[in-house]
Order: sequence, then C-alpha cells, then structure tokens
Amino acid sequence: MWNARRIVKELADPDRRRRILVAFWRFGDDNAKLIAVAQLAKALHFREESIRKMPVEKKADLFASRATGPEFEQPLEAALMHYHTHEQSALLAAFLDQWKIPHVNGSIEVDDYEAPSADQVRAAVQALDTYPPRDVAIYLASAGLLMGDAWRAATWPVVDEMAGQLTKTG
Repeated sequence: MWNARRIVKELADPDRRRRILVAFWRFGDDNAKLIAVAQLAKALHFREESIRKMPVEKKADLFASRATGPEFEQPLEAALMHYHTHEQSALLAAFLDQWKIPHVNGSIEVDDYEAPSADQVRAAVQALDTYPPRDVAIYLASAGLLMGDAWRAATWPVVDEMAGQLTKTG
C-alpha cells in the first residue's frame, strides 16, 4: 500500500521531498497549515508561533524531519496534491492526455470518466519516457492514493515495478 508517508519517504529523493513539502506551505489551505503547525510544534517541542513565523523552506525542512509520523498523513496527502497540481501540472496533463481524460492544465474537469487500466498506465509510462522515472512513480503512487480504488488497482502495481528500478539506480 502506498500511503503518503511511504511515497514521500521511499519514492521522493531529498530535493523532491522538499519541493513537495514547500508546495504544502505555499498552496495548502489555511486550516490544514494550522493543524500541521500544531502537530509540528507538539512533535518538536516548539511554540506554534515560532513555526508560523518561519520561512516556507524552513517549515518544509521541519515537516520533512517528522513526515513519517502517522499524524502527518493528511497533510502529506495535501502536499502531494498541491505539488502535482502546481509544480507538476505538465506531467499530470501528459498522463491525462494519454488516458483521454478531459482536463484543464492537469485539473480533471468532468465527473464521469474511467480510470486507466494497469496496461494503459504501463503504456503511458513508456510513451512519456522523457519524464524522470522518479517523478512518474511519485505521480502514479499519488494518483492511486488520492483517486481511489480503481486508480490504485491500475497505478500501484506499476509503481511497485518502478520502485524496484529506482532503488537500483538511486
């Protein structure tokens, strides 16, 4: 199972992890950020006010230091969503185009569409081989996590296959 903590820990290298967590602080909703600040303050024994005043990058680094805690699962899910919709929208759009899912800049604009099959996911990965495999694996794992059962069934087996290769290549 690819939960947000596992995606961030196992698939994201330090640079990508930081970019994912910076996206949370830049684009996340205020309530989610307040909850994350409170959780960080408790975990790190900091005052909430001290964390709120920190630059986004410093908050991202603190978040990364505690990202494996189960209490951070929801903020990490939000971070992955914001990272893909804001920082990786071209990759998102390219995959949605491959699967013929209507979207605007990677944002799905219809309610009625079919999730791709595992074979369609593999074909899209091959067709879009100009994207870094680590970015693709993070996207597919996140899509399965955030989009539900049919997406999990299609994307997670491909992520499992890719994860083995990422481990070998670093």
